[in-house]
Amino acid sequence: MKNIIIVLIFLSIVGGGYWFYQSSQPITKNVVSGNTTPVSPSRMAEINGYVISIAGNEVVVANEIGLKEVTEEERLRRQKLTQEERQALKAAESANVSKENVTVVIPVGIALVKGSGDASGKNLPADLSEIKKGIYLSVWKTGEEIEFVKLKGTVQ
Repeated sequence: MKNIIIVLIFLSIVGGGYWFYQSSQPITKNVVSGNTTPVSPSRMAEINGYVISIAGNEVVVANEIGLKEVTEEERLRRQKLTQEERQALKAAESANVSKENVTVVIPVGIALVKGSGDASGKNLPADLSEIKKGIYLSVWKTGEEIEFVKLKGTVQ
């Protein structure tokens, strides 16, 4: 009986020490392929357009209807353009499509990124406060659930 009590005390001390050690370690993000910033889904976003207004986490976007997906060849050509040239090209393309205002509520904790500005498709972490009127926004949804949001043309 005495041995059992000693073993239980020992296990309690070891378990408590392990818990204390784990709780004192900094929390880190899951790293996928060495990249800590989420990667945009490979499909085209369901909502693409310029922000008309934002109030809290409710954003009104002029969703562009009938947008065509950019081919790999075109993406490579655009990488050679400056950010200003890419923004001008995007504005010209947006002028030729019909638009429909869509209200999007961005959930807390959603993956929110901004483009790196070099047309590589790389993402940088973004914050809800960076969404402003006139910013181009892409929103990926599964059904009614928002899964990913990317701001474009914000890096100078």
